Amino acid sequence: MRSMLDHHIDFGGEKIEYSLIKTSRRKTVAITVGFDGVRVLAPSDLDDRKITDLVRKKAAWVLRKKAGYSELAGTPSVKEFVSGEAFHYLGRQYRLKVIRDPEATVTRVRARGANLIAPVLPNLDALVAKSSVRSGLRQWYISKAEQQFSKRFQTVSNKLGLEPRSIKVVDQSKRWGSCDAKGRIRLNWRLVMAPVWLIDYVLAHEACHMIEHNHSRQFWRMLETIMPDYELRIQRLDSLGHRFNW
Repeated sequence: MRSMLDHHIDFGGEKIEYSLIKTSRRKTVAITVGFDGVRVLAPSDLDDRKITDLVRKKAAWVLRKKAGYSELAGTPSVKEFVSGEAFHYLGRQYRLKVIRDPEATVTRVRARGANLIAPVLPNLDALVAKSSVRSGLRQWYISKAEQQFSKRFQTVSNKLGLEPRSIKVVDQSKRWGSCDAKGRIRLNWRLVMAPVWLIDYVLAHEACHMIEHNHSRQFWRMLETIMPDYELRIQRLDSLGHRFNW
């Protein structure tokens, strides 16, 4: 068996890097995509050019799978959900302020200035208080996401001549968004923590999938037409994404 880690192809303006592992035990080519990247397993006697051709034929599928693994890669942010911790909303930083309130049977978070106020019952066990604050923050973010995503998607969809669609806010651990074959868009509530220009990228990406259902050349050209700097936005979101995953 031998492994080569420096292979790549260019497809639709995007570079796909993959490791090639050849072995005499294989009779066919297998392509896998995971958090560790793209791997190609091939018979030891198969010509590299034929392998490259096979990878190129599967490039759209590879990009689609790769997108799902790269978006929220990295170590999730560790939060204690105590006063003084920083949280983000639309790219702005807020400080969490946990207050003791005898009427706070449920923690309902609210924004006040540069603070996120989270009331909890007095004398609550520390672990229970942490869980209550986390749940309250999650519900607050979901509510804000439902407002922001629907409003901003109208602008993006107009650029593509699409009819306004409702956005479903969901809890996805590894993806910012998705669009199924029926054009139904789902967005991760955590995305609302990101700056607006990065939220708009994800909205544009999924809107384009309503027309082109894979990552073909046509898809990337369409995205570039309505968002010429989409590559910069991808890079920025990749670098920030793990901060919003808790």
